[in-house]
Amino acid sequence: MAREKTAAGPPRPLTADQPVQDPVRWCRAMLAADFPRNPYWTQRLTLFCLRAGRAWHRQPGIKAFLIRRVLQVLKFVWVEGFIGSEIPNQVWIGPGVRIPHALRGVMIHPSVSIGANVTLYHQTVLGVRNTREGPTLGDDIVVGAGAKILGPITVASGTSIGANAVLVSDTEPNTTWVGIPARPVIPRRDR
Repeated sequence: MAREKTAAGPPRPLTADQPVQDPVRWCRAMLAADFPRNPYWTQRLTLFCLRAGRAWHRQPGIKAFLIRRVLQVLKFVWVEGFIGSEIPNQVWIGPGVRIPHALRGVMIHPSVSIGANVTLYHQTVLGVRNTREGPTLGDDIVVGAGAKILGPITVASGTSIGANAVLVSDTEPNTTWVGIPARPVIPRRDR
């Protein structure tokens, strides 16, 4: 099975339809990268629902079928019911994601790909715009509260997107984007 190595964490399937080879080990590795950035139980439960759902997505066999059903109920009750988010299992979310508000109100299209060490605040939308493809986010990105990232665009690594910004175009690395529609403001300096 073709795989792509990410900067940190386990290998990533090249398409959303490819199953993870060892779902338990993969889930543990991803959660080990996520938990240091998310200390609260609400954040950790949300991440567990997302990571376990992704790990068992498209796994063959009756055991996997039963595990998927239990995870679907947990995800429906917690992520969609209490948290109010819609995040399909097809979404690739890289290791080390930070979710300060447990992804409250976040909507993500199934075609979206999110890199490593990304911070997603509440009420964020990562979706499509006149196409079936969603955005691709690089590594070390901060997406502010209420931001909308729409269409088949690439958000370069190190980008910051301000609160309530509507981003509809590709970005340059290490820049800050704000406004409706979002425009670059200040290049971020290396820390």
